[in-house]
Amino acid sequence: MKIRTFIATASLVASGSLVAFSGSAQAALYTTCVGDGGAVTVSNDLVVPAGKSCTLTGTRVKGTVTVEAGADLVAAGATFNGAVTVEENAYLDLTDTTVKGALTTDSAFGTHLEKSTLKAVNVTEGFIYTVDSTLGGNVNTAAGELYVSGSTLNGSLTGADNQYSDVYDSTVKGALTVEGNALGGVFCASEVYGAATYSGNADNLQIGGEGVLGSCAGASYFGGNLSVTDNTANSVLDNTIVRGGLTATGNDPVLVVGELTRIRGAVTGETAAAGSSGSARKAEPQDRGADLAERAAERAAEARADAHEAGKSRL
Repeated sequence: MKIRTFIATASLVASGSLVAFSGSAQAALYTTCVGDGGAVTVSNDLVVPAGKSCTLTGTRVKGTVTVEAGADLVAAGATFNGAVTVEENAYLDLTDTTVKGALTTDSAFGTHLEKSTLKAVNVTEGFIYTVDSTLGGNVNTAAGELYVSGSTLNGSLTGADNQYSDVYDSTVKGALTVEGNALGGVFCASEVYGAATYSGNADNLQIGGEGVLGSCAGASYFGGNLSVTDNTANSVLDNTIVRGGLTATGNDPVLVVGELTRIRGAVTGETAAAGSSGSARKAEPQDRGADLAERAAERAAEARADAHEAGKSRL
């Protein structure tokens, strides 16, 4: 039986669709994907080789998924039972896809998640553009661009040292932390049930309502304490209910609090009323989501074209 197993494995290696690395009692196997893959089940790990493109439609992967440096993976209606790793300058695009393990990216070009379900997400550099998705674990982003719209996050959300961290029409059931963002952030028509912290951000912060980055339809809600501290950003808090207290210390300029804001707990620090002298100035409206959507669409289109040119992937 062992001899027959070895011969079968060697045959698969020769076909180019399955690679084996031996040296221990059990060989580690993975399948490479280059080209277009369909509704099949991959029983082991899946790798998109460096610089290559793979599309998956209705594919199930029982192992882990790795998108190597400069590679692209575009998946729709897929299920990944293990973790997903996206390497330097690689791109991941998921629609109607379930990832049962953690998603980790390191210096990737970007990640686009739409109508998908994931657990924990850890992003370093690159953008993460999440639309109408459910994220079951904690989401941590650093040194990139964070944009979340129409989504539910069952854990915490952290945007640290990003260019910006924007949250629209979404629910965060854990804590929210936005710190050290060079272009600040937006919190619009959304809810946070844990503590929320905005600290050390520059440029502009818009927390609910009409603000420095344009209008926001719909009220926002903070179920715990809200801390807005040590920001050099022009900061506005409006059309928001804060169930806990508000801490607003060390901000220069001071935090502007609009007339539609309701704070149930104590207010600590210095705030200014909207329209008062020295309050935050109005900036030109920005649509950072549209910019990310365009960049994601361009990279996904290139990936699909490259995969189609490569032909059907032997999964």
